Amino acid sequence: MQDPSGNGDAPQLLRWEALSKRRFDEIDRSRAVVLLTCSPLEVHGPHLPMGADALEGEGLAERMLRFLPEPHRDRVFLKLPFIYAATDTVPQPGSLYFQPATTMTVLEDLGRTLAAQGFEHVLVSNFHGGPRHFLAIEKACQRVNRRYGIKMISVFSLMISRLTEGTSNLDDVLGNVPGVHKPDLVGDTHGGLVETSQLLALHGDWVDPDYKELPRMTAAIWLEQQGRQKVKKGNGFTDILNILRGNRDGMAFFLEQTYSGTPASASAELGERFLDLLGEKAGQAVGELLDGTIGPEDCHSPVWKLRFIFLNPLMIRLSNWYLGLRPNPIA
Repeated sequence: MQDPSGNGDAPQLLRWEALSKRRFDEIDRSRAVVLLTCSPLEVHGPHLPMGADALEGEGLAERMLRFLPEPHRDRVFLKLPFIYAATDTVPQPGSLYFQPATTMTVLEDLGRTLAAQGFEHVLVSNFHGGPRHFLAIEKACQRVNRRYGIKMISVFSLMISRLTEGTSNLDDVLGNVPGVHKPDLVGDTHGGLVETSQLLALHGDWVDPDYKELPRMTAAIWLEQQGRQKVKKGNGFTDILNILRGNRDGMAFFLEQTYSGTPASASAELGERFLDLLGEKAGQAVGELLDGTIGPEDCHSPVWKLRFIFLNPLMIRLSNWYLGLRPNPIA
């Protein structure tokens, strides 16, 4: 199959659930790469499908294949159905919430069974920016790699390490894309310009056309409407308190609102440009992993050093209490 990016033949992508036993046994598992997306089912405004993050994670993984370096374009890529066990989803009916420990257990079990069958490379895609979610993916991958000696990594974590220095904010990365009005990216964190554009490109028939009528809304705008001050930068201990307060304000925002950003500025054309840019960056990074230039230890997000704070069960309970999350936050 010809690759539309102009890089020659596209790598072979096979859906795991569609394979027969005969076809499966023909695959060289030591060289094959397993693709998996682990992203939530959650509310993304009134206009986007619940599976937005999972669909974007799959879209990014497939677009990445177009930009793989030549030595890896003859590999077979096996795509598993996406897993929606994810934490820190928008607290609205329709969102499905799981504890970080659940995400880790599912991925560890998956990694164990793939390693036992002879697979050596597993790429976990994602498009959900909650630190407790992508750190849970990273932790599961680390445990699998240590126990079974394979290379299982979080593509999302590798990307934010290289592109955004540890945040899910894409202002600087996508702000220079032709057709983007950079101010529209400020506060664009959920269901806004970026995600609506990508979904228009990937599954336009699943996007409610009324997205064009949605007003710009961000946490900062909402706080001003509520007569509350935006968190100001400080230093040292003040910064920590401000981060906690900012997270709590964000939770309060999403209890009332379902998106953050400017979805009305979205277009399928912008979505294609976003996917190409991110896919190219991911393809370059994954190529380095597959040829051994980097290892799994080089694929962690900058937030990895804070994993104890985000993933420790006691710290999770304390932060849930502070954020006002009930044991079942979507009850």
